[in-house]
Amino acid sequence: MSNDNDRPTLVRTQVPKTVSDLDLELARRIPDDFVRLPGSPMDRVVDLVNRHWEQHTPQAKAELAQALLPVLLDLLNSSDDIANLHRGLCQNIVATWIKRQQDKRSRAS
Repeated sequence: MSNDNDRPTLVRTQVPKTVSDLDLELARRIPDDFVRLPGSPMDRVVDLVNRHWEQHTPQAKAELAQALLPVLLDLLNSSDDIANLHRGLCQNIVATWIKRQQDKRSRAS
């Protein structure tokens, strides 16, 4: 039988910022939203990035749009429905991009 003295002591540390559940959900919806929007593929992806991550710099948003575009172009050329593969790829791209933005901000401060 253990007592309270046997419990490990918790040390409070600064938890690194992580990608929010909302950002991950928005990222997974990108392929679905992309196919519904009018306009050129680039206009659509820029619209989605601006809509969901407006607080970022124009350069950062352009970076994300360029990273997402190949996945979304593949989606347009696919005869299949929107696949979980496309959703997962978009989620990974956005998560990586957000973490990179967080790293840049922490280095700058």
